Amino acid sequence: MTALAPALLLAACATAPKQPIAEPSAIATATSLPPLDLRIAPPERIDVPLAPPPEPGETNTLAAADASVWSRLRTRFAMPGCEYSPAVQRWARTYTQGPDRFAASLKRALPFLMLVLDELEQQDLPGEFALLPYLESHYEPVVGRGGTPAGMWQFMPDTARSVGLQVSPHYDGRLDAWASSTAAVSMLKRYQDVFGDWRLVDMAFNAGEYRVKKLLQQNRSTLSREEIAALKLSPITHDHLAKLLALGCVINDPKRFGVTLPEPSPEDHLVRVTLTAPIDMRVAARLADVPEDTLRRYNAGHRQSRISATSPMHLLLPKPALSRFQQRYTQLAPSAWSTWDAVKLRERRGVSELAGAAAVPIDLVGAANGVGASREFAAGTTVFLPSALGKDVGTALPPVPLSPEAQQRNAATITVKGGDNLWTLAKTHKVSVTNLRRWNKLGDKAQLKPGQKLFIQAVD
Repeated sequence: MTALAPALLLAACATAPKQPIAEPSAIATATSLPPLDLRIAPPERIDVPLAPPPEPGETNTLAAADASVWSRLRTRFAMPGCEYSPAVQRWARTYTQGPDRFAASLKRALPFLMLVLDELEQQDLPGEFALLPYLESHYEPVVGRGGTPAGMWQFMPDTARSVGLQVSPHYDGRLDAWASSTAAVSMLKRYQDVFGDWRLVDMAFNAGEYRVKKLLQQNRSTLSREEIAALKLSPITHDHLAKLLALGCVINDPKRFGVTLPEPSPEDHLVRVTLTAPIDMRVAARLADVPEDTLRRYNAGHRQSRISATSPMHLLLPKPALSRFQQRYTQLAPSAWSTWDAVKLRERRGVSELAGAAAVPIDLVGAANGVGASREFAAGTTVFLPSALGKDVGTALPPVPLSPEAQQRNAATITVKGGDNLWTLAKTHKVSVTNLRRWNKLGDKAQLKPGQKLFIQAVD
């Protein structure tokens, strides 16, 4: 995706009308949001057909018989698999060198992967495209720097805006798992209509639509594997296709590679909730009884602790937390939603006393601090309270730093180019070689390859 030039997507993408599906959605909408406006005039069609996606009727029948996320994914597979080329088999072995590590990375990706699969089913696209964000970022909402790509789809800023995503200091739609996936799948759908060949769709996603269209001007017939391989695109783009097919190869036959695919837990199913006013993310985490790092990862598009009034008013929550969050959220006055702080108490205070002084329900103060309504706090205890009350009863404390795992999403990704090595990259980005190795789990003898993606942690 990093090779996409800003000029490639100067208009927004067409969103096909969505049809209801038989499968239970991995992401539900508690209250609806206006859809992204991704409409453009249809481009001139180039007919380069390959394997079609599964017939909708067949997909729904099979999916209804087995609702496993992996079964749903496989019923939508439409591309050549392991035997497509030696490069595919080589990448499949590379991905699964550590089968347990590979399975663990899929487990972490499952909440977002199911979200993307829902969109692919509604747009009737091949299941292999649910693996694109894994290829791009391991499904991590990676933060970009300046003009660098960001989010699990690795959108460039101009590309993101062209498909209707808002990018600002307060909110970055590239990091919003729901918004970016809706935009990305719509873009893939448009590429399908343009090229009619899933291999070319993947290449356009990586190298750019007009770059691929230019190469096809003299050849509008079905392309063989050899003709695809001969297209004058960068080795990175050809490898991108091989990697996508390799991931599909592993998912389709995990036993062949010693991999046990993880199954989602109830907490892995996400629900999109529309808010009626901005809220402090720390308050939202406490109202939902969800770890703050988890909530921030699911809602990485909101770049500050308090959701901006100019940002889309929605949150992704684990499905089991939905009713709990909604019940507590509706009890809060709008003025109390976005102004809470960690406060060190000057005197002994009880939950009921603090709730009364703040004019909020007792159980909300208890829930925000993980205690019961009868609890009393000793002087010097740090509690979480509405800011208007906090300044009267104690001293506000700075926000607690995020865990090292959560800090990883504040990294940028860079793509290794020919001639790059760890020393030159460390010097360019003003970090140490030791940190580069640690952030990317590289051994002392690790060799960089052109096209390889590296994480670089943000440094203050």
